Amino acid sequence: MNSCSIPLQINGRSGVHLKVAGIYLAASRSKEAVAGSGSLKQPDGITVGAATLSELERCGLDPLIVVVRADDPLKWMPPGSSRSSRRTETCLTAHLGLSFSLRCGLNAISSLQPDAVVIAQADQPFIPAALVNRLTDAFVQNPGLDYVASINEGVVNPPVLFAKSVFPELQALDSDRGLSAIFQSSGYKGMMLQSDSERNFTDAELPVSFGELRREWSVPRDN
Repeated sequence: MNSCSIPLQINGRSGVHLKVAGIYLAASRSKEAVAGSGSLKQPDGITVGAATLSELERCGLDPLIVVVRADDPLKWMPPGSSRSSRRTETCLTAHLGLSFSLRCGLNAISSLQPDAVVIAQADQPFIPAALVNRLTDAFVQNPGLDYVASINEGVVNPPVLFAKSVFPELQALDSDRGLSAIFQSSGYKGMMLQSDSERNFTDAELPVSFGELRREWSVPRDN
């Protein structure tokens, strides 16, 4: 199934269905990377962006919005199947910052009114489908949460699941560092899932460091 309606079991019976969309932020890569192969390749020849995108497609996110630059030839992108919910969204303002790419993705899913969205970042080649499934499973079991995030060595990293209650805040972000306010706010209820694998959050070495983008999303924590 490519549907992202996840059945929430209540008293052993199928109850509320939660619809979870996905946004894959692939628009912030450098012009050099876009003009070339589109992304670095792993030893098996699969591009970094394609590997992560394929993992996301295994998670049943519906729709899965891939936000790209207008000048991206999309050579890195694997072909989609007939059952895929993937859609490409060109962001003309991607050069202004990560928050603008995020806003383009949110605009693309708004008419479908999902209950939550998983936001992932391109060029993290080792994000497994199992990690994304942990986020969605936690949300299904705790539908009152505003977000579910992964944490490694005291630092929050994408992918992150945000409930629809946070969508207005995400739309209003005016800087790439604004997400930290959500994680630190007492007005939002969230869950941090510990990850023991630092490899999951390894960044590809592109001309524009995605380590910088990851730090913009990350929030140092005391525990």
